[in-house]
Amino acid sequence: MILKTLSSKAAAQLDADLMSSGAFSLDQLMELAGLSVASAVYKQYPPTPAKNKLLVLVGPGNNGGDGLVASRHLKLWGYDPVLFYPKKSTKQPLYQRLVTQLQQLKVPEIDQLDEVKKLAGDSSVVAIIDTLFGFSFKPPIRPPFDELIGYLASSGDSVAPIVSVDIPSGWDVDSGPTDNNALQPKMLVSLTAPKPCATYFNAKDKVHYLGGRFINDEVAAKYDIADLIDLYKGDELIVKL
Repeated sequence: MILKTLSSKAAAQLDADLMSSGAFSLDQLMELAGLSVASAVYKQYPPTPAKNKLLVLVGPGNNGGDGLVASRHLKLWGYDPVLFYPKKSTKQPLYQRLVTQLQQLKVPEIDQLDEVKKLAGDSSVVAIIDTLFGFSFKPPIRPPFDELIGYLASSGDSVAPIVSVDIPSGWDVDSGPTDNNALQPKMLVSLTAPKPCATYFNAKDKVHYLGGRFINDEVAAKYDIADLIDLYKGDELIVKL
């Protein structure tokens, strides 16, 4: 399938349109995105009694917020998510509310890279959810994320499968991996539409999902993504590309 993609500039403009003329709030968009991510994870990596942990890597921006929302849904669906959220956002009460909701669900948080590395290779972890950076990411990668991404990129199959949300963290949104040691997820969940970097997603046995089924026909036509919207069937929240 030849993917329709949205550049980082177009994706930012689409979000702005959704929150202005579309009358969506940031809370709504984040909830819909996080629910799509959770649905894709459940479909691809369903929990079992012996393998139900998730390591959720949360960044300081909206991509991290999607990870927090997804963690809440996945906790209620039978997983045991564990958060690594080293750079908490203090700019918006939204993120504080999402953290409080997870605390009320007794979702634990770890704060040391050594703990993250140990958990990443634990046999009970079904997947690692990468929500560190989204389409607004600009290099370079700064601590502690540089060491974390470098570790995951070099670990191959010795860690749980990595599920990246919208873009693999550390990649250039439009031109893909920045070097030969870039993160290589097993699964990518594109939101609203794939970003250009998705064309460089060539992992062995790769899995690519699309989520974000809330775009009206006018917006879909404006951004030339009507064909993507038509891929959804019935009550699907996600579609496998």
